[in-house]
Amino acid sequence: MRSVRIQVLGSMRAWKDGAELELGPPARRAVLGLLVLAEGETVPSGSLVDALWGERPPRSAVNVLQTHVKHLRRLLEPGRSSRSSSEVLPYVNGGYAVNQAAVTVDLTAFRLLVAEANEAYRNDEWDRAAAGLGEALALWHGRPVADIPLLATHPKVVSLIAKHREVVARHGDAMIAIGAAAEVLPEMAEAAAEQPLDESAQARLIRAYHAAGHRAKAFQTYHEVRDRLVEELGIDPGPELRAAHATLLHDDGSTSTAQPRAVPAVPRQLPAQPSGFTGRTAQLSTLDELAAERPGGAMTIAAISGTAGVGKTALAVHWGHSVSDRFPDGQLYANLRGHTSAGAAAPIEVLAGFLSALDVPAERVPVDVETASAMFRTLTTDRKMLVLLDNAAGPDQVRPLLPAGRGCLVVVTGRDRMTGLVAMHGARQITLDVLSPDDALELLRCVLGPRRVRAEPAAAAEFAKLCAYLPLALRIAAANLSDRPGHGIEDYVAELREGNVLTALEVPGDEQAAVRAAFDLSYAALPHEARRLFRLLSLIPGLDASTEAIAALTGTDPERSLDRLAGAHLVELQTPGRYSFHDLLRRYAAEQAEPDREAALHRLYDWYLNAVDGAARLLYPHMLRLPVPDLDARTPSGVTGPAEAASWLDTERGNLVAAVRSGPRPAAWLIADALRGYFWMSTRRVEWQATAEAGLAAAEEAGEPRARATARLSLADLYFRQSRYREAVRHYTHAHLLARQAGWVEAQAAVLGNLGRDHALRALAIHRETGHRTAEALTLAVLERAGR
Repeated sequence: MRSVRIQVLGSMRAWKDGAELELGPPARRAVLGLLVLAEGETVPSGSLVDALWGERPPRSAVNVLQTHVKHLRRLLEPGRSSRSSSEVLPYVNGGYAVNQAAVTVDLTAFRLLVAEANEAYRNDEWDRAAAGLGEALALWHGRPVADIPLLATHPKVVSLIAKHREVVARHGDAMIAIGAAAEVLPEMAEAAAEQPLDESAQARLIRAYHAAGHRAKAFQTYHEVRDRLVEELGIDPGPELRAAHATLLHDDGSTSTAQPRAVPAVPRQLPAQPSGFTGRTAQLSTLDELAAERPGGAMTIAAISGTAGVGKTALAVHWGHSVSDRFPDGQLYANLRGHTSAGAAAPIEVLAGFLSALDVPAERVPVDVETASAMFRTLTTDRKMLVLLDNAAGPDQVRPLLPAGRGCLVVVTGRDRMTGLVAMHGARQITLDVLSPDDALELLRCVLGPRRVRAEPAAAAEFAKLCAYLPLALRIAAANLSDRPGHGIEDYVAELREGNVLTALEVPGDEQAAVRAAFDLSYAALPHEARRLFRLLSLIPGLDASTEAIAALTGTDPERSLDRLAGAHLVELQTPGRYSFHDLLRRYAAEQAEPDREAALHRLYDWYLNAVDGAARLLYPHMLRLPVPDLDARTPSGVTGPAEAASWLDTERGNLVAAVRSGPRPAAWLIADALRGYFWMSTRRVEWQATAEAGLAAAEEAGEPRARATARLSLADLYFRQSRYREAVRHYTHAHLLARQAGWVEAQAAVLGNLGRDHALRALAIHRETGHRTAEALTLAVLERAGR
């Protein structure tokens, strides 16, 4: 029986043989707390020093840390010889860990109880779920390590608090389902009070009041929440709140008031199943083995590496679809853009997308990668998920994106061997080579048809060899040949042979030479308009583009040319009306001379700016913005009201952020400024910060004071929404100075209105002088709230 028991869910406490131990000064308690919060993982000495002393540790920091560990070992293992290794706090690979086999920890018990209860929850076994979650919550005695202020904002603590909220919510759902809502009303009310703008928490409280028979209180709560959302965020209640309200309206008292649970988000993000997938039997078998090893073990990683165009993504996506039923909690996907000209995706941006897919409200998504990563690990601890990280630049980009659940499997694809993941995380390396000759012929049969390949077997074999058995080259070359029914395979082989210089020199052809030869022939076979479109598509700032954006880019109707490019496998239809293409093809397209390049770029960015400006006028017409020039650009079809405008911004958000980062001035800062109101409403803080900082950089490079003022105002609003008031005031002050330099009176008033009551009074006077009635009304509202 384990004789040491440790508590971190509340104050930091420990017992030895039933007697509580005096753990010593705060720093020593913090060391033990950090080690326990790591849940068996080794914490490097450097990380402990950073947590205890920050950026300026004393020279004696390591010695002091060793002294703290020595004292803790004496307390926890009083009979141990100083020369023998510690059973409870062993030294491992340059750090320390808590041996979970030697101690009883309340956090470990909490995790196990939640995992068991969640399994019952998924199977609709309400009684077992409610009992298990209730038992897990009983282990909480307050904020984790509540008596150690030093750790109050540590990512592990922050993520555990988020986990506690999630468990409270699920327990509430289960208790409502079994007819015991009255027992959890205090907990639901407390959770809702802590998160006044969290619609899920408020909807759950409304359902609890309703299920407990307090219908009038449920109605009152709904109206209070609705008014709060309108007043503070300028938005109406979302689907979950509306559903709870609708149930209240339709309940005449004759039916049961028990409400269904809120079903956890189950993301299904895998791209479409690749067509004509062939071969890869050994690699598929390895992946199957990894999936079979997963239950009861640690989180598993498969690292698929290989040259560009070899089919890494196709393998991962094909296998992911084939085993999706093994991952009932969903599949997450991200293109990490490791080898695109626009640069690799920042881990924080990927985490923001993952957390959003897991139903984390936008305002709760952290803006720093460490906290966001900790939250992601917390949310995946008890889930069985597949995470596909595609086109990775390297292990450092991947590490923050790894889930924590033992039921999770991660597949990483990249051109380089992920030796860092193998060494540090036990990843299984899967190296992908070109197709075998037989599998390459099978791929040709899928594209050209079996009869055509059967008619010219020798030429087909030579075709595959000239394409270096590389899937991307094979698909593009075969698609080109399939559009030429009068040509035999032998004829096309002659063209390929002529274009492949390495083969002509009788040097073993490398894969990229084969790709270049296939690209050259396919590109040359296109009609003039399709070739022009292909070249211009390299200017798209994001990963994909809508047909309307492409029309703006070209200045023509692109439908016919897009169909031609898709048929030639030079672009991919991602979803109806949206297209993307392989990063190798994007690079190839960018290398082709295009005389209309600059004009096309300005047409595209004018279209984006015009569209964002139109959406802004529908969603937040009262908000001060930089004036947008009159543009000869079409607006997106179907955007006729606020709902459609918000939907369009959600869809195009990735492209718009990329446009601000890479677009020409002044379009970059104008788009960034026009998006400020959208980010204020949606509270997507990660994208907001990236956009505001990029807009500010563009404005400062150009020395444009008005643009600099609005970029500072955007950053100030962002920090204000995060309750980081010192940073907010600093940026508001900068914005005010810049607005004064530019003689922009309205902007001065807008900034002053956010700097407190005295400044708001000055802003009110300016608004009245300039006749800005909407701003006057909003400032009066600020003053009214300040006077309460």
